Amino acid sequence: MINETRDKTTVEDEDTLLSCAIDGMFLNSELFSHFRGSSNIGYLKVKKNDLILSAQNLHLGNCNVNLRFEHGIISPAYKVYELIECDPLFIQAWVKQDKTKDFFLKASTEGASVCRKNIVWEELYKQELPVPKIDEQIKIGAFFENIDNLITLHR
Repeated sequence: MINETRDKTTVEDEDTLLSCAIDGMFLNSELFSHFRGSSNIGYLKVKKNDLILSAQNLHLGNCNVNLRFEHGIISPAYKVYELIECDPLFIQAWVKQDKTKDFFLKASTEGASVCRKNIVWEELYKQELPVPKIDEQIKIGAFFENIDNLITLHR
C-alpha cells in the first residue's frame, strides 16, 4: 500500500519548505514567521499525494496526504510514503478518523515528557489494516471530499 521514500535535499533551499500540521499541509511561511533550523539540507522531498506521518504525537492527528502541493520539502523528523494503488482522498479521510488516532496510539510510547508520545515504527508496521479495493476507496474518498467541501462552503 505504501512505500517509504527518503529522497533528501542536497543543496540549500532546493524546494519550497512545507509543514505538516493537524489541520493539513501548509507552506512553512503560512504557519511560522521564520525558518526554525539553520539549514534545510537533508530535508525530505515530498510530492503530491504522498502520505506524511509525524514521529511524535501521531495519535493527535499530525498526519496528512499532501493533496495541496505538487512538490516541496519537509523536516526529516517526518516519514514520507508514496501511495501504491491507494486513493489519496481515501487515505486522507482515514488518517483523520478518531479510530485511526487509536491505531497510532497503540504503536506509541511515552516520549521525553508525559504529554509527548513517540511512534514505534516497528510496532506500527505490525498492525493489520483492512482496506477496501481501489474502486471502493475512490468512492469513499470522493464522498468524504464532498462532505469536506460542503462544510467549507457553510463556514
